[in-house]
Amino acid sequence: MMRNDGRVLVLQHQDDDPPGNLALWLDDEGIDWQLVDLAADELPPLARHRALVVLGSRESVLDPVEPWALPERAFVRAQTKMGTPVLGICYGAQLLAQILGGAVHRSSQPEHGWTEITPVHPEAPFAEAVRGCWFEWHEDGISLPPHATLIAENQHVQAFGHGRHLGVQFHPEITSGLIHAWMVSERRQRKVAKVGGRPEQILEATHTLHRSAEQAARRLYRAFLDGADG
Repeated sequence: MMRNDGRVLVLQHQDDDPPGNLALWLDDEGIDWQLVDLAADELPPLARHRALVVLGSRESVLDPVEPWALPERAFVRAQTKMGTPVLGICYGAQLLAQILGGAVHRSSQPEHGWTEITPVHPEAPFAEAVRGCWFEWHEDGISLPPHATLIAENQHVQAFGHGRHLGVQFHPEITSGLIHAWMVSERRQRKVAKVGGRPEQILEATHTLHRSAEQAARRLYRAFLDGADG
């Protein structure tokens, strides 16, 4: 088996969706990690990592037009074959599902805002880690890969496990500051209005929920990494 280089590798796709509170947690835990901004950086040479985190993107895995999209897909596929555990977040979860043999589809019910997530199988790995109220921002849905475990769903698959891999449609990494920045974006305001919401409602909910959500995010990261190291 290829040597594990011991680092957590984080793939970012755009400036307004950085690793957020994940970066703070990794630093607080003293975990060696590396950020690759795919809009500006080259992918590193292939090596097996302690874990790989794939963040969100405004792009869709159904229409891989960005120059980084296909190289990233090949890189993530290679990482799964090497045995690197992957945490896929939103776009990252959709990419992970595709790579593992599942499918992604355009949803007639996009989610933009806060959503309560309850595990459908409380005994499943990571089930308690995904329980909570999480921030959603996606327009694509997931059909599970073969041999995946459904952890949570509403009208969408919200979380699934596949061995030591974990995919979540929501954004555990997002911070209150990032949500405020998103809500002044005209593009994002239009998406909120399209699902019948208002930026003011999201900001009010954020004021109430963001601290508990960030605590839940830390529990999720710990559960994932404990599973990755197991």
